[in-house]
Amino acid sequence: AQWLRDLTKGLDIPPLEVTPRDHVITKTFYLLDGFVGRYANGETWVEALPPEPKDQAARPVRATDSVSAIVITSNDLAAAWAHDKRGQPLFPLTPGGARQREFALRGGINLVMYTLTGNYKSDQVHVRDLLERLGQ
Repeated sequence: AQWLRDLTKGLDIPPLEVTPRDHVITKTFYLLDGFVGRYANGETWVEALPPEPKDQAARPVRATDSVSAIVITSNDLAAAWAHDKRGQPLFPLTPGGARQREFALRGGINLVMYTLTGNYKSDQVHVRDLLERLGQ
């Protein structure tokens, strides 16, 4: 947590929280428990969302539609993705292994999907219509 405070010192960013297990970013494409990269034991932080007010008239306007504009991970995902021209990894992983590299790629795909689609996975309003279309 101190590393994150030092990194964001002087920046005007909203409060951050460790990514909750049920956060939409963990299920935008792959179902993930967390985000591993070059390292497997760090944390991933997202924008902390304020609780929903009981009075909808008092609800603050949020351009992000409850989607975190900031995602920070201490696991160095990009280093786990990096390969040379021969397809060999540029950086070793800690603790290591092909499975860790695979989950780093899955985490990257989830991040891209979250960036492109936002919180569509948390929108249950259209589930019935989507399932009917898939069945046709």
